[in-house]
Amino acid sequence: MSKGWSVEYRLPSADEIEEDTSFIGDVLAYMNSPEGELFLEVGEIVSDVLERADVGTKERQIIWEDGERLSITASAQRIGVEHPEYPLDIIEQNVIIWLESEFAPPTYTPEQLDELDRLTEAWIKDHKRRSVERRKHCDCEARTYECPRVKSCFHGVPPSLTPRSERIWG
Repeated sequence: MSKGWSVEYRLPSADEIEEDTSFIGDVLAYMNSPEGELFLEVGEIVSDVLERADVGTKERQIIWEDGERLSITASAQRIGVEHPEYPLDIIEQNVIIWLESEFAPPTYTPEQLDELDRLTEAWIKDHKRRSVERRKHCDCEARTYECPRVKSCFHGVPPSLTPRSERIWG
């Protein structure tokens, strides 16, 4: 079960960093905090789990080694089934980070990588927009997936994840 932690971040521009050097100190302080350590730990697990996954950016799906095709949210939930001790929102954020910065097939040409970046960026932007809409239905303090009102927002969750869903929302 989640501890109710949620991490939202925005990286500052290079100009902002030059103007305010405290950014580096803030990042280091966060990374050494319990929340930062948790975020890094979850990131390592997500990277390991998705190491052999592929991505269908046009279909906006993560293609798992077993052939299952899942959305960002459903992929986070699948990882959450195996790692219920971690908050789903942090798992999902790390799935997004994996898509943005770790998934890059070595056989892709520079043009293919540019197209991958363009499609991935649009996919993530749309996903985040829809996530904000889903969370508007949630009036709990933590605004995490554990909120019973969010249950109806996961229409695309595959049946294989139902037992986890029942534990979270039931």
